Amino acid sequence: MTRPFAFTVTLLSALAAGTSAMAKDVGSGLIGNTVELTGPAGTTSIYYPNHKILVVRAPNGKTTKGWWRVKGRSICTKIGDKDENCTDPIKEPPVAGSSGVITGDQGDLKWTVKKGKGF
Repeated sequence: MTRPFAFTVTLLSALAAGTSAMAKDVGSGLIGNTVELTGPAGTTSIYYPNHKILVVRAPNGKTTKGWWRVKGRSICTKIGDKDENCTDPIKEPPVAGSSGVITGDQGDLKWTVKKGKGF
């Protein structure tokens, strides 16, 4: 399941580029919320039910479980059999209502942190 993993990596890289004040735990705003990623391939949703587990729903509806953790000012994820991936240090922690656009080689990817489980 390569595509949801790639979206997750891209999202976390974009979140690392924020510029506001530092918070104690850069991942606390994700707990209980869903990050929705919409791009040319469709919409991928990533739900963070707690401070350890995440669930990715691909555009085709298939779900994959993974895990995540905060390491210093970075968010690290592991999905399926892929290696753990960590963001650069995050300056602006994501919270419900955060959103943005990531421009990449495959087109624009819109991301939004939505309150609660989005699927």
